[in-house]
Formats: sequence, C-alpha cells, structure tokens
Amino acid sequence: MYDVPPLSDPRMIKIQLGIELRQLREDAGFTAAEAAVALSGQPPKISKIESGKQAITPDEVMILTELYDTPLSRRTYLADLAGKIPKRNRRRGMHRDAVPDWFQRFLALESDATTMRLYEVEMVTGLLQTKNYARAVLLAWEPAADPRLVDRQVETRMRRQEVLTREPDPIQLHVVLSEAALHRVLGSPEIMREQLEHLIQISHLPNVFLQVLPFANPSGITVSSTVTLMHLAEQRLSTVYLEDLRCDVLMGTGAIHPL
Repeated sequence: MYDVPPLSDPRMIKIQLGIELRQLREDAGFTAAEAAVALSGQPPKISKIESGKQAITPDEVMILTELYDTPLSRRTYLADLAGKIPKRNRRRGMHRDAVPDWFQRFLALESDATTMRLYEVEMVTGLLQTKNYARAVLLAWEPAADPRLVDRQVETRMRRQEVLTREPDPIQLHVVLSEAALHRVLGSPEIMREQLEHLIQISHLPNVFLQVLPFANPSGITVSSTVTLMHLAEQRLSTVYLEDLRCDVLMGTGAIHPL
C-alpha cells in the first residue's frame, strides 16, 4: 500500500517526461544513440532521461521533439513541463522513502490522468477514502509503523484526492467496488460507517461514477486483483495497472483508442 508524493514533486515530472519522450522516440523510429547525437551526448544520457533519473532542459526537449517530428503543441507542452523542474531542490518529497522506484511511474501517470477506471476487490480505493479509513488501512498493512510517518501518509493520500475537484478539469473517475470492500471492517464499525457515508456523498460529484459488484450477481466474472485503467488525453497515452498480493504490474503505455 503506497501513497502519492506531492504532485509537483520534480521526480514525478522527470518520470512523466521520460515516459513520453521514449514513446515519441520509438514511434519516430530513432535509437537512443541517434537521439543522443542530437543532444551532443552519449546513449546513457538518453537512457537516464527516459527512465526519469536525469532532468532535461526545455531546450533539450525542443531539440528532441523536433527530431521526432512532434506536433508543435505537444513540443510546447513537454518543454513547459521540463521548465517546472527546479534547478535546485533541497527539500525531499514527503514520501520519497515510502514509494518504491517501481511505483513511481504509476504515480506520475495517475497525477496527470484525465480519465481513470478501476476495479477494487478488498477495500475502498485510495481516491475515495476518508482520513480515518486511510489510517486504518495503513495500520492494517503495517501495525508497527511510525505514527509520524502514518500521519504524513494519510495527509498525502488526502492531497491525492484533489484530482477529483481540481479546476477546470477534474479527473473523470469510474469505480467498481466489490461488495466485499463494503463489508470488510477496517478500524472499527464507526470508521466504516463514516466511510460508507463518504462514498454516498462523493458519488454525487458529476465526474465520479461509483458502482458495486454484488455477491449475488449471477453473471459476474470473478476478478482476483485490483485493475486500474488510466487515460491521459493531452498526452494521448493510456496504461493499465494490475495489483495483487504477489506483484504489481504496469502494462505498456502507448497511444490507444480514447476511453
């Protein structure tokens, strides 16, 4: 169970840029070595940029995207994104240590997603959790966790939910919860009651569509893991994220049909 660092985290911006620049390069048919020549560098530099381990300047973005024959509007978007990376960043992200490297790409994509569809099996999904329920979830996973870290994680999860009410374009969220998530008591009956009331309230948002898959559904197909489908309209990217107790998998990103 992991939480999202602040959405302005430079690490997130670098990862998002890397994802998109690699996709553009591959679509244009260039190798990393050819791209490196355009920047007067070596292939490892392109590899580090595309993996989110090295920052890239707006000028370098424009050079690469021009090489890849990228439409001007998207060049400008990516260059502006690169300009948001601070030249000096002494403050560490609040949850950098709590978020493993393999999960960073998911966070970068989620923060910029325009549409998200997900199915949750065992618990209420993080975007719809109350503070008390979120705390109960975190403690259920790690009962001996440092209370100060748990407090910061809860606050970060609440900030993650800002995508639901951001202006001018809140995320379009479609959630299907297994009925098990509504019956499984986390924390206490009082916490669950508060959580269920919150679900009712948040389901009234015009951009949130909430459904429950009942136990008694005769035609239902059993899905044993959490599934998340994200679409980033401006970047023309879509991706699928699968999660279970054994592993977490982010399927390949790419331009596919809009949701």
